[in-house]
Amino acid sequence: MDVGHRKSEEFNTYLSYFLKMDNLIFSCIESRVEDNQTLYGCFKLGPFYLSQGLTIANTLRRVLLSDLEGLSIVFVKIEGVKHEYSILSGVKESVLEILANLKQIQFKTQRTLHKPQVAYLNIQGPKIILAGDIRLPSKIECVDPTQYIATISSDGNLKIKFFICQGKRYCLQSSLRPIIQNQYQKILKIKKINYLFLDAIFLPIQRVNFTIEQSSELGKEFIIFEIWTKGGVHPRQSLFKAINEIFRVLIPFRKFYSAQKMQEPNYLVKNSLKTENSAREYYNFLSKINSVKFQKKLFTLDISNLNLLASTYIFLKKANINTISDLLKKSKTDLRLLNGFNDDLLHDIENNFIKLGLSLKK
Repeated sequence: MDVGHRKSEEFNTYLSYFLKMDNLIFSCIESRVEDNQTLYGCFKLGPFYLSQGLTIANTLRRVLLSDLEGLSIVFVKIEGVKHEYSILSGVKESVLEILANLKQIQFKTQRTLHKPQVAYLNIQGPKIILAGDIRLPSKIECVDPTQYIATISSDGNLKIKFFICQGKRYCLQSSLRPIIQNQYQKILKIKKINYLFLDAIFLPIQRVNFTIEQSSELGKEFIIFEIWTKGGVHPRQSLFKAINEIFRVLIPFRKFYSAQKMQEPNYLVKNSLKTENSAREYYNFLSKINSVKFQKKLFTLDISNLNLLASTYIFLKKANINTISDLLKKSKTDLRLLNGFNDDLLHDIENNFIKLGLSLKK
């Protein structure tokens, strides 16, 4: 494939997140970190034909609230505990209270998990135990390390083995128990060991609002989405996942029309343009990026329009770096002086800037 063709695809795909391309708009209007467990994002999508926006908005909202995957502690083994009504010596909370606190802990991962991930906690008192004290596998991170679990006195000890799973929706322990027992009984020896099951909250989204904005000039309408996540996923990423989930469900039905030789929609065709046309588009695109008018708009965009990892986004927002312009004002040295900044965050920022033809000051 021609280099110009390949680069054109990469640039167009990337910038379609927040620029008007082919008359479509996907723009982040505002984003912020509300607290350790809440990320907020406001997005504008469109244009859509009149009355079409409401149908699309309702569908996306339902998918966001119920069909996105999340992580949750599904069952645990607490040393010295046979059932949830037990009381541990030297521990302030009852087992039921500890389980209730564990159920609220939020986790995040960049991978797809096909089996339960094991985590450990082994604490000798006196100590206030927080989520950050859990020893997690490398694939998983805790969203809020300050989340409370229990308090133990000087003669207390709390030893827990956690099993974290990936799933969807809210699952009662009564429905999870037989599934886990059937799939993993040989490995976990569930019938011989006293595992305690929790109601698993896999939902990564707190709430979603939307409004329909009509454009009298275009005779069309736009959707304004407000998304609050629990910190495990960025609102922008959750919206992309919801769109992909709808396509995943509906696209297989296209096979029923295969005999009709219907023309492929543009969004399903990899690229029907000739190489020379794509190369020309790419160079036109480069000239657009270098224009003063384009850069002025680009620099005022919220950093949520970049394809940053959630950890990078949260770090920059907490450092009061809200726009691309704010980030460009910082040199690599300035960023490294920020408490907690590391090479992984720098690599993520640079990867995003390279795709825009930008670079950090040295």
